[in-house]
Amino acid sequence: MRITTMKLVALATCTTALLAGCGGRPETAATAISDSKFLGLPSMTSAAAGPVDSATWALYRDPTTIDPALAFDYPENTVVSTLCDALLRQQPDGSLTPGLASEYHFDTPTSLVLKLRAGVRFWDGQPMTPADVVFSLQRNLDSQTGGFYSTVLNRISAITVDGPDRVRLTLSGADYWLPGELSSMAGVIVEERYARGQGQRYGTPEGGAMCTGPYKLAEWTAGKSLKVAVNPDYWDPSLKPMTRQIDFRGVSNAATLTTALSTGEISGTYLTDTSTFRELEQIKNAQIHMGPSGETEFLIPANLTGVLGDVRVRKALSLAFDRNSFSNAVYGGNAVGPRMSTNPGTWGYAKDAFTAAWNAAPEPALDLEQAKQLIRDAGAVGKPLVIGTSTGLSTVNTAANAWLEAANAIGLNASLRNVSPQNYINFFTDPQAREGVDAFSTTTYGDYADPAALIASYTEPKGAQNYSGYDNPQLHAALERARTAADPEQRAAATIEADRLVMADLPWIPMVHPALFLIMDKKLTGAPSSFAYMQAPWLAKLGQGQ
Repeated sequence: MRITTMKLVALATCTTALLAGCGGRPETAATAISDSKFLGLPSMTSAAAGPVDSATWALYRDPTTIDPALAFDYPENTVVSTLCDALLRQQPDGSLTPGLASEYHFDTPTSLVLKLRAGVRFWDGQPMTPADVVFSLQRNLDSQTGGFYSTVLNRISAITVDGPDRVRLTLSGADYWLPGELSSMAGVIVEERYARGQGQRYGTPEGGAMCTGPYKLAEWTAGKSLKVAVNPDYWDPSLKPMTRQIDFRGVSNAATLTTALSTGEISGTYLTDTSTFRELEQIKNAQIHMGPSGETEFLIPANLTGVLGDVRVRKALSLAFDRNSFSNAVYGGNAVGPRMSTNPGTWGYAKDAFTAAWNAAPEPALDLEQAKQLIRDAGAVGKPLVIGTSTGLSTVNTAANAWLEAANAIGLNASLRNVSPQNYINFFTDPQAREGVDAFSTTTYGDYADPAALIASYTEPKGAQNYSGYDNPQLHAALERARTAADPEQRAAATIEADRLVMADLPWIPMVHPALFLIMDKKLTGAPSSFAYMQAPWLAKLGQGQ
């Protein structure tokens, strides 16, 4: 089947079929990071002092495409964001600024005008034109592309050239989430002539790519490495690359990665597997940087026809889950409990409002007695709960066993349904695979720094991650107010309301919000320590340390 519901799902750190050894960190004596420290994590490492000839950057596996329309996971996004520019740009702190569009504004609630930046050229020297922008956006809406972003662009009814340097997006309804999406893979611009010439080969090792970014594709040997080299004619002087060449390599084994970092064979990586974290901390020539992340780990109800259809059961499970122990076991304590349903790293705007809402929200508490009472009230004592897992995916299995223990401790009759690592992804893509399974876990995130980007994906009736058929009209109305609010403070207020409804109804049960983990050779600095690396070319800042 053509997987179109994977837009946010397969991004999950520990659920993609190709992710080997996605791990739970060995239990440590660490205690959970304080909320105040977590909220203050830096979004950038210190600025680089000088250039570097080359660096080797590890991905958890080899990339399968560099076509932005088809990029939906860590390896692809990391490489595409290094090579390509979007219409708008995500800053390391999550805010949005102009990108390939030097200006953008809504002249009506249903009309977004983009003024294109002058002097931008693709790697082959051809100027970027409005036609390239129209083509790139329409590719995302074209079912023949088979991409992942048509859902988030679903209010675009027309894309038209509006002058020699302008493109107009006509909308079926107000959509103030759209600028955020245009700063993600959905807003990346490719050269029309080149992409049409390559056809289905575009984005493959044979077809290559044609973008405008600070690096250009130099060499791609499938299964071995993908090399990018400096684009000497890059349009943005503030992001002139500091490292002349970056060699991206897939390293799926955590122990191999640890060894390669210690020998200097690997220069750096954004960690998606923390199973060797204690060993990584001991590497003398490398340093771990923590920063704000967009990720949240969830328990996902697969259906609402069984025991999880009763909100009292979902609340009981949340009360019974030992988040502090889980954070220690998997993240060394470098994760916080979910006062709100999404990671504070998603606060790309109205941060004071979101911070106030976070501080006012209760800290998740472990309360077995209250949980047991809720199970009794729901008449759920002894009812079965089947949790999907894979013993081949360490963090998934750690989470599943933690939920198993919590469920049985409060009177449910819980059991595990084990599948292979290759088949775990089917829980997200195949309704038949979910039959007989009540819940499974994942780590996931939105396309840009707005809590609504993730919340909408699993609570909206047509959301890409709404597997259970969940439908809450009150929550849908709050999200609609957020999406149609031009004023950021009003948008934040509606999003906060939506988040409160999520935390009250628990359509997904948030487990923890982890920090982002970046490890680099101590000779290097300048890379972002935030989730912005997934959508914007911030690796261009990588260079020699002080």
